[in-house]
Amino acid sequence: MRISRLGLVLAAGLAACQATPEKTVSAPPLITGAFMTLADAPRLTDCGTERSYPVAMAADYRRLEEAYLSAREKPGQPLMITFEGRIADRPRAEEGTGTEPTAIIERFVHVWPRETCERNRVDASLTNTYWRLVLLGQEEIAAVAGRREPHLILRIGEPRFTATAGCNQLIGGYETDGENLRFGATAATRMACPPPLDERERRLVDVLANTRTWRIAGPALELRDGEQRPLALLQAVYLR
Repeated sequence: MRISRLGLVLAAGLAACQATPEKTVSAPPLITGAFMTLADAPRLTDCGTERSYPVAMAADYRRLEEAYLSAREKPGQPLMITFEGRIADRPRAEEGTGTEPTAIIERFVHVWPRETCERNRVDASLTNTYWRLVLLGQEEIAAVAGRREPHLILRIGEPRFTATAGCNQLIGGYETDGENLRFGATAATRMACPPPLDERERRLVDVLANTRTWRIAGPALELRDGEQRPLALLQAVYLR
């Protein structure tokens, strides 16, 4: 198999980053839960604790509601979602009755119509997991007929990663330190990629080069840059 080096700038950038450590910005945690809304009474059940909370109809709630209404099959159906946010005391819906813990959707990430809390009470492992590529930036990524499914696998041992956007196989090394993650210079097989796979592959290489941190919630892996801006979203895939 012929291998070519992609982006020598990646190697130079990695070396520079190692020489001058970067400070990463903290961000609210990712949360996975079962969401439903009926008669303007949205609720969320946390997958980890199984506690149920009302959901504040503020911040990024409208994006969540739009995605939920588009994905649900019937009114009131619980669907698993991932979001960045927190639980905070807010006034109860009934006036004059004090406060109650409420889910705040600071940034909606994704809705998972085929997933359930029962299958995702424990977070997936970063390494030795088949991660299906779901989003590059805000673009939904779907497999192209006759091509490999876009995915990423981080293998322990050397450590090495393999990935594809559906055309060439990308390979390289990576380093982790807690929630910090850096990918090394990327090599690839040398097939000519037709649109849109050529552009997707370039974007995936850029994502790997710019990744500085990672977050996992249930089946969702989000790769982020040093400013905690989301770069890509991936989903853990298991044999059923």
